[in-house]
Amino acid sequence: MSTTMRTTDADAAEAGAEPHTIVDPLDGTGRMTVETADGEERTVVGCLDGIVAERLSDRAPGATVRMELSPTDGDGYVAARVLPGGLPPL
Repeated sequence: MSTTMRTTDADAAEAGAEPHTIVDPLDGTGRMTVETADGEERTVVGCLDGIVAERLSDRAPGATVRMELSPTDGDGYVAARVLPGGLPPL
């Protein structure tokens, strides 16, 4: 028997996405504040594209979103990807 762990395309697609809780929702300038699972607050200063912005536009404070954040050269993060659906199983 092999002890090698196999990953699927779905596992690879979700590798960078983590759950974040909305603190301040996306505003008209593309900024929002989220909290990581570790309790760190992060400021999102923009979205990678219109699809990401659309997926985040209706999220209320307290909602949990699985998304990938990319750091900017300055302060803040860019929302690079939002995954649909609920949280992944433990």
